[in-house]
Amino acid sequence: MTHMNTLSGRGAFSRGAVALVAAFLLCATTTVHAAREWRFVPPEGTGVVNVKDYGAVGDGVADDTAAIVKAISENIDKSRYRSNPFFYFPDGTYKVTGPIESRVMAEGREQGKVWSAGWRSMMVLIGETRSGTVIKLADNAPGYTDASKPKWVIATGSEGDKRDNYAGGGNRAFRHGVLNLTVDVGQGNPGATAIDFCSSNRGTIDNVTVRAPQGSGHTGIDLTRWWPGPAMVMDVEIDGFDRGIALNHYQYGMTFENIRMKRQRGIGVANNQNVVTMRKVHFEGNVPFYKSGSGHNMLCLLDSTIIGTGTGEMAAIESSGMMNLRRVTVEGYGKVVRDTRKDGTDLPALADKATVVARHDQGFMLNVPGGAAVPLDLPIEDIPLVRPGASDKWVVAGETRAELQAQIDAGAEYICVKPLKAIPLDQPLILRGKLKLLWGMNGHIQAVGDNKVALRIEEGSSPVVVLEHMYVDGRIDHVSNRTFVLRHGDQHGEGYKATGKGKTHIVDVIGKDYDIGVGHTLWARQLNAEFGDRPLFVNAGTSWILGFKMESSTGGSKDAAQGTPSFLNRGGGKFELFGGLLYTLGSRKEHAPTVPAFTNERGRIAVSYRTNGIPATHYSRILHTGSGGPSVDAGQIKGNGAALLSDQR
Repeated sequence: MTHMNTLSGRGAFSRGAVALVAAFLLCATTTVHAAREWRFVPPEGTGVVNVKDYGAVGDGVADDTAAIVKAISENIDKSRYRSNPFFYFPDGTYKVTGPIESRVMAEGREQGKVWSAGWRSMMVLIGETRSGTVIKLADNAPGYTDASKPKWVIATGSEGDKRDNYAGGGNRAFRHGVLNLTVDVGQGNPGATAIDFCSSNRGTIDNVTVRAPQGSGHTGIDLTRWWPGPAMVMDVEIDGFDRGIALNHYQYGMTFENIRMKRQRGIGVANNQNVVTMRKVHFEGNVPFYKSGSGHNMLCLLDSTIIGTGTGEMAAIESSGMMNLRRVTVEGYGKVVRDTRKDGTDLPALADKATVVARHDQGFMLNVPGGAAVPLDLPIEDIPLVRPGASDKWVVAGETRAELQAQIDAGAEYICVKPLKAIPLDQPLILRGKLKLLWGMNGHIQAVGDNKVALRIEEGSSPVVVLEHMYVDGRIDHVSNRTFVLRHGDQHGEGYKATGKGKTHIVDVIGKDYDIGVGHTLWARQLNAEFGDRPLFVNAGTSWILGFKMESSTGGSKDAAQGTPSFLNRGGGKFELFGGLLYTLGSRKEHAPTVPAFTNERGRIAVSYRTNGIPATHYSRILHTGSGGPSVDAGQIKGNGAALLSDQR
């Protein structure tokens, strides 16, 4: 179903009901933020690895490749699943002539003599400022001049037990990050890929520019190695390249927000089979914005602007997969969508004016009570960004709970936690007072003994408190009226419980056992939740999720004999999901979950999702409803998921 409008306020195209969208409202919700400039200078004694300490110069003349590789190789194996150090680049131009990789550079790694061929998890590169820290490939660099043989400048990879994992693909590429810098692929390098990013369960490219001079650059961000995601790309500008973003595999999914793209020569986003969720994309170019090569792909695009120049009858989006468009403005293209399904129907664009698509869904849709599927269109709040200003000072966290709590209660606003060891918490750490940002640098806190609660968010003078780049063992309790942001982190152990009337933002997080109470509002981007016999997410408040991947325990297993339920909505809650991936493990029918994927006891839900895994192991029950309502079985879903499945009761 499509709901459209033009910027002049006149209905343009309709299949079903027409919902007019005021142009001023649309423009307000689709603003893509400009590059956010902030200066990160780590305090002394925080365990950060400064590449200049290994011989990097950063003057744009010296070849810094060997120094950077040495810094990574000697430090990436310290605590790669919990507390690896950040790799820090002070402002400067770091000339490189070869790849920067998340690898241990041991002798024999290319000859099958080193475990995982040297690839390791948890490489986080961070610059002092986005515009001032530049990793630049030398012009006409050997190995990068052939467009038919692409080669990366920066690559993250997965660990694997075999010694021939030369390409670094896999599903154990945990917690990688590229932050606060620019990658420039230089002149005369048509084979250069700026960042080839493989990350598993969480990982991020955050506040980054990738750029290629005219005629140079193969791919800006390449996500085609097995297996991409789930991970998040945010606050990124891609300037130039033949392909802006490329994705391939059936599993898993990638989430994007606040993305600027321009001057791509071939395609903006090329996706074969991945689940791609995007919000606040601004694209300008004379090529298609998005094109898929398989009906297995899924695109959820919200609050975005696609502008074509000289694109004639070209379609902005070409796909045979499931799709959700919400509040998308398209200008300069002959079609908004070319639907390449066998019985597909294209979505036309207006000539000589912008076309505003309030809502368009492509794929199977079902409303359980009957009639047309009903979207929720919940209000979406942008992610609060908290960073210290030029006059603000970091406080280095103490190594005990008592020391850290005392620092908070003494009025510290910005605290950084060293990536050295877990801080043991025999009582909950209470976030209160003036605290604005607890910045982990891959720090780790852990509830110990009889204490099950790691963090408790209480009232404070700051309306927003952020926990970032932290591994949390123990429950997080949000009992306040203010906003809490968990960004690029893990929450393990006892889950997340929100009983206060405040707000929560979950951004690129591994965790499960969410319990969102009445009156609480949650927004999540890139949420990964796995295993167990309890629902991974329980909602009685208002919850909106963009990009969700779950894994079910294998049916018959000790931890969850009936498999893992994904979501439970109750108590009149409102729950909206764009781009869910239901990943069921196992290989035989008896491994399939017998519990439903979704349950709506009382409230309103609207979900879009795709299945993954061996078909025999998929959920046989997709949605269970309360109040004696009907259930939705897998046989009622046509295809490998639903573009919109809704229920109200």
